[in-house]
Amino acid sequence: MVRLQETIEVPRPIEDAFFYTSNFANIAQWDPGVAESSRISQGPIDIDTEFRVLVKFGPRSIPMTYIIRVYEPPHRVVLEGKSDSIYALDDIRFTAAVNGGARITYTADISFLGLIGYAEPFMRRMLAGVGKNAIRGLQAALSADPPPPSQSLWTYLQDRLILPGMLGFTNLGYYWHHRSWKPQALSLRGKTAIVTGATSGLGQAAARQLAELGGRVVLIGRNPAKAAAVQQEIVSATGNPDVAVEIADLSLLAEVRQLAQRLLAREPRIDILINNAGVLLNERSVTAEGIETTLATNLLAPFLLTNLLLPRLKQSAPSRIIDVSSGGMYTSGIVVDDLQYQQSDFNGGMAYARTKRGLVILTELWAERLKDSGVVAHAMHPGWADTPGVESSLPLFHKLTKRLLRTPEEGADTITWLAASREAGKVSGYFWLDREPHITHVLPGTQESAEDRQRLWAALSQLADWREAGG
Repeated sequence: MVRLQETIEVPRPIEDAFFYTSNFANIAQWDPGVAESSRISQGPIDIDTEFRVLVKFGPRSIPMTYIIRVYEPPHRVVLEGKSDSIYALDDIRFTAAVNGGARITYTADISFLGLIGYAEPFMRRMLAGVGKNAIRGLQAALSADPPPPSQSLWTYLQDRLILPGMLGFTNLGYYWHHRSWKPQALSLRGKTAIVTGATSGLGQAAARQLAELGGRVVLIGRNPAKAAAVQQEIVSATGNPDVAVEIADLSLLAEVRQLAQRLLAREPRIDILINNAGVLLNERSVTAEGIETTLATNLLAPFLLTNLLLPRLKQSAPSRIIDVSSGGMYTSGIVVDDLQYQQSDFNGGMAYARTKRGLVILTELWAERLKDSGVVAHAMHPGWADTPGVESSLPLFHKLTKRLLRTPEEGADTITWLAASREAGKVSGYFWLDREPHITHVLPGTQESAEDRQRLWAALSQLADWREAGG
């Protein structure tokens, strides 16, 4: 048997350090000796929770199953790991440090089984180095105060060259970008997130990820039965019981107003608002209120809901607005004089792109208006993700690109990162893909003027019958 033991101190509260470290689904983030990690068991993390960990071992990787044997939050967790050739017992203890942080003592007893056991004496020095690298990674994940983000020159050139930028939308792009991410202990404990369009696709994936981080999550959906099923699935999968449901048809402004009233009455704090709901229609239609449906759902609803919830977002500051756009918005500018396609032939894809362009403009306007308020605003796009909406609205695109499409979880990753990361709280008004800011215009004729932006705000205010306080 080889015993490895390291002690570190981190500036995070003991509860945060325990919450992050005891969830071995996170170990691949901070241990360079682990290729992949995931949770097998559903429900709350506790004794007998199982994890799958793929350990790097020379030219190959060894799958191991780790099971929690002792669980005493926030002071101790013991995990037993097994494979055909390795047995490990990890005993991790947490104590409060005098500076408000945490001291972590990590002890790992490792035994090699079968023929490989004969090589154990010769592997002690190598294992000691592996252990030190792992604990340094854990310390970085729990300590690092990352600088404000900026776009790399390579990403800027990819965007400008268009085709490389589009390749970045695929699952290959996610894989490339994911490799450069630094470990971070993300937590939303004590925070409340509102997610629109939360009953399928990106919204459902993001809601589950937010719940896994310990936050209260309020799912907004149209179908009560579907919303209830998603709520139960998230609670069962994450073990987080604090998942609520609100029902509203966001294509109708009256229901948006009623939703905002209920949220303000029921939620004492709103830390994160995620405007994700959207539609792509092949034929023009209007709502019962007489507004073109794509515009009403994709642009007017987030405009009105965000402005109605702003007082609570400000009270809860530091807080965040996250607007889910689309890479398709690169193909269009905003046409303020024909927001509802009353003067031109309707094109469903272009109508969608225009509203997603408008949402990015709104994000930038909110960032300007909310400067120094403690509320930051971000827009993002998920890349090309395999969601029910894409499959039903763009069947040919879905068929041709299916092998390159991201999973909903990969597409939603940046939504969750924007909601929880420290970097995203340091800047405002950016447009993101895979945790990195990107430029918002690449094609000629898509750049709006400052006057266009103000005219868009005024037009949406009029359509939504909304006036700013004191205005």
